Amino acid sequence: MTSNHEDDGGRDGPPWLEQEHPPHASRIIFGSCNSQHYEQPFWKVIRERNPTAFVWTGDAVYADDRRKQSDLGEEPSTETSAETPSTSDNAPWWWPSLSRFRSRSLGYTGATPEYLRELYQQQLKVPGYRDLITDENGGRGNISIFGALDDHDYGINNGDKTFPFRKESGIEFTKFLGLNDESSAMSRRASKGLGVYGVQVYDFSSMTVRLLSDSDAGLDPDVVPDAIYIDRLMNKNSDENNHSSSDQLVAIFVLDVRSNKTPWAKSYPELYALDPEGDFLGEDQWKWFETAIGRSKARVNIIVSGIQVHAPWFYDVNKIENWSGFPKAQHRLYQTILQPNVRAPILFSGDVHMAQFLRKDCRRMVPTTETGKEGDSENTSHRMIRPLYEVTSSGMTHSWGSKASYCGRPKNSKLCTFYPFNVLVEIVMTYAHFASPWTALLRGNDDDRSIDSRRSRKRRMNMQRQYTLDRNIAEVELDWAENLVAVRILGDKGETLLRQDWSMDRLTGGSGTTTETETFLNDKSFDVGQERLEASLRRTFSRDHDDYVCVNYRGNIDAVHFVFGIVSSIGLFMTLGLFPILFCFGVLSKFIIRRCRQGKKTLREGREESKCTSSVVERPKND
Repeated sequence: MTSNHEDDGGRDGPPWLEQEHPPHASRIIFGSCNSQHYEQPFWKVIRERNPTAFVWTGDAVYADDRRKQSDLGEEPSTETSAETPSTSDNAPWWWPSLSRFRSRSLGYTGATPEYLRELYQQQLKVPGYRDLITDENGGRGNISIFGALDDHDYGINNGDKTFPFRKESGIEFTKFLGLNDESSAMSRRASKGLGVYGVQVYDFSSMTVRLLSDSDAGLDPDVVPDAIYIDRLMNKNSDENNHSSSDQLVAIFVLDVRSNKTPWAKSYPELYALDPEGDFLGEDQWKWFETAIGRSKARVNIIVSGIQVHAPWFYDVNKIENWSGFPKAQHRLYQTILQPNVRAPILFSGDVHMAQFLRKDCRRMVPTTETGKEGDSENTSHRMIRPLYEVTSSGMTHSWGSKASYCGRPKNSKLCTFYPFNVLVEIVMTYAHFASPWTALLRGNDDDRSIDSRRSRKRRMNMQRQYTLDRNIAEVELDWAENLVAVRILGDKGETLLRQDWSMDRLTGGSGTTTETETFLNDKSFDVGQERLEASLRRTFSRDHDDYVCVNYRGNIDAVHFVFGIVSSIGLFMTLGLFPILFCFGVLSKFIIRRCRQGKKTLREGREESKCTSSVVERPKND
């Protein structure tokens, strides 16, 4: 499971199945949005951090804007031949940029398998990445490479199951990861066109860190059927070779949100309405995921999605994709992740070209018999609340704070390299984080054991918002002795931009309940959240339902505030973007008007002087 495709030289398996690792350095790094047209500064940082694995969270390459008229694999040309004058030769410099931006949906087509293969080969040859995945002798490196794909490396922007090369795209991606049908169930599923999803389990119980094989991990139902899995559970004490009993396991589940995704609506009014029947995973992947994570004995479970789960940030999911556009799928995902046996679940996502820490609090009404209270009436229930965190790390090569979001290929638009435009984008995105009701966005350090968590609610509400617009990657470091998960957002110099420390017990939900001081939400907030969920699902829950209802940890989003945030952000962009043009136009207009007035005044004075001279000359003749 590496990115090197050379011969193994007769070895029994990849070296990271048993690799040397320093004590207390249980690290895994995540990254996404890696354009082949920019510098890639993070590979050196990743090597210096010495992680056990690097996990792609989407967009390993940008292959979705291949020109329709281009030959396969040929770089789209943005230059006009001197021998063939363009009809827009006299147009201002910014006009081609706007035309190319608009042509993303008109003049480009999805990637072909050949084009994807070429881009992946180019990425494998990038010096920093090549050094990461190979050793000094050119063999396989000691860092495991895993990951999920998203739209740009899937082959088409906002891609879905209608993409004609969906199967071939998955095959090329698994080859890029170094997976093969013989050793990887994920690769076999991709070869069948089912999608690119899978799980890897890491055992950090000793200095020799092992990546368990699919068979030894025992989570993948396509490798270990239910009958064999149950037999292993019954005989686990006598069959330790096939089932790790370590309490320092980390399971990483990667989901495919493209190959089986329902297309977004394209026409009004469905364009701005939630689709209760829309899906991201497809039923086969759902059954696989529900079974696999339900088997997990890992102490930490990481779920990777190419797009954000806890959003929404925008009114149109066609522009900024997220799971909230398909509420039924989002609700099912929460129920799957929050199964009682799933310890310390954390969501990881990419796509949005910035980094964020997000949190939802999920309430489940538990009958008193489950809490162990005797003598209560049967209809009495107690609320159980579990926090569910999401870490978004996006923008390894370009981000809102460095390059405009759409600029996967800077040669196609001069706006990408126009510094004032980049500054404008950063200002507007910074404003949006303060003006919008993004109540899932964390503020301050959210660890329940920290001093910050014991501050008053008012003071915590005023803490620093946990986001950055800089280029970034995410690092998870596990302290098994302290039962702690440290998540860092790292900049391109290796500096820590953001950090959160979460206890594994808190991520799991503790003993099954939380106190009122651990959540800002009261029952009314959850009731409102349930009403909104029922409206989006177009069904009503029964009074004794046991589903989790997940609400942004700082409260439900206010509709008026939501509209204000969007309108004011767009207004700020238009104002700052048009102001220099309007200012220059105003100054020029005033100058022209003044010159015209002066000209008219001079002409008028000249005519009056001419009349006076004429009358003086003609007067003697009258005498």
